[in-house]
Amino acid sequence: MAPNDEDEGTRRLGSQHTSALDIAIKNFSPIWFSISMDTGIISIIMNLLPWQFNGLGILATIMFVWNLVLFSIFTLISIARLFRHGRHVQSELYDSTEQMSYQAAPAIAYLTLVAQVSLTCSTAWGHRFTILAYVLWWIGLVWTVTLCSWSVLFLSKYHFTENKRLPPAIFFPLIGVITQGTVGGLVVNYSAGLSATLAIPIIIVSFMLIGYSFFLSIMYYTIYFHQLLTVGPPQKATIPSMVVTIGPLGQFATSIQLLGTAASSKRLFADYNQGTFLTASAAESLTTICVVLALMAMGFGFLWITVAWYHVVESLVKRQLPFSLTWWSLIFPIGVYTTALLNLSKAMDSSGFRGLTAALLVFLLIVYFVNLFMTAYRIFTGHALGVPQEREQEKEEERNRRHQRSVENSSNA
Repeated sequence: MAPNDEDEGTRRLGSQHTSALDIAIKNFSPIWFSISMDTGIISIIMNLLPWQFNGLGILATIMFVWNLVLFSIFTLISIARLFRHGRHVQSELYDSTEQMSYQAAPAIAYLTLVAQVSLTCSTAWGHRFTILAYVLWWIGLVWTVTLCSWSVLFLSKYHFTENKRLPPAIFFPLIGVITQGTVGGLVVNYSAGLSATLAIPIIIVSFMLIGYSFFLSIMYYTIYFHQLLTVGPPQKATIPSMVVTIGPLGQFATSIQLLGTAASSKRLFADYNQGTFLTASAAESLTTICVVLALMAMGFGFLWITVAWYHVVESLVKRQLPFSLTWWSLIFPIGVYTTALLNLSKAMDSSGFRGLTAALLVFLLIVYFVNLFMTAYRIFTGHALGVPQEREQEKEEERNRRHQRSVENSSNA
């Protein structure tokens, strides 16, 4: 083929290339919702931080609105992806344990919005937003429990073999269920005008959710720890996702404290006053037990913080950790561990825990804005959405086709 003919063919085929927008939609992944999750947990910590200052509440509200915008954009893209590339989405679920696990990220992001409806909207605008948060919580219950149960069944049927490694992302569905319990604690503690009749079902179901997720996570920890000892950490590009292992323990410690506080300090058990458990005397004992269990869970969580962050820092020092969306996994698990410390600071009236909570919030904000800058840059260049990679693949496929046609023409001649 003459050079000018080749250039003409390239231009003609270039017009048939998939648009950049369609490539971005196809390559979109539920892991993007981790940005919304991280925004949500930071806004919640800002709202509840023991050391408040003028303007912090406004910053928390700004983060809440920003979270709502992110969640809406990601949801619209996900819907478009499902309609335009449904088969691709299905194949990803069957081929990738990681992608299957990330299906829980939208549910967790949704729950951070439900929490802020209770913390911000209900406090500011009254009982009608309390009812909204209440209804949204029950919707989230169906979503998270169905998703987690499906993930366990799916994992056992399609993915778990001796030759396959389980990624840290498998903890995402479990975090979704236990986050449901945490948000239940926030709703009953901070929603304006929530009666004991409405609150008690949330408390009871939330305790059941904690048991569902926590004991399942113990089994996952056993499998994952054995994998670390026998195989080692995951690939360098996904090392940040090891921090996800902290999530179930941090959320357990947070949720169980919130539910214990609701039972006693909010006097919900006393107001309900039924049977031997839903009474004022039982509430006081329950609160103490919840704090003890939270401390034990946080001790175990500190072990996983040490393991995960050792590998993250080691990879950073060796410059073996290229930026990817998995970097957003660094924030939410530490965020829920921070909320557990925040609640301990209230239970013990501890200045030390209050100071540690504030320090961790600053750390989370630094990581958040570093990730945000790097993500925005990669969106601008197209790498975050896979556009240059897809273009290169198209060029390679076209070169192979031209070579094949050239060989066929030569053989025919």
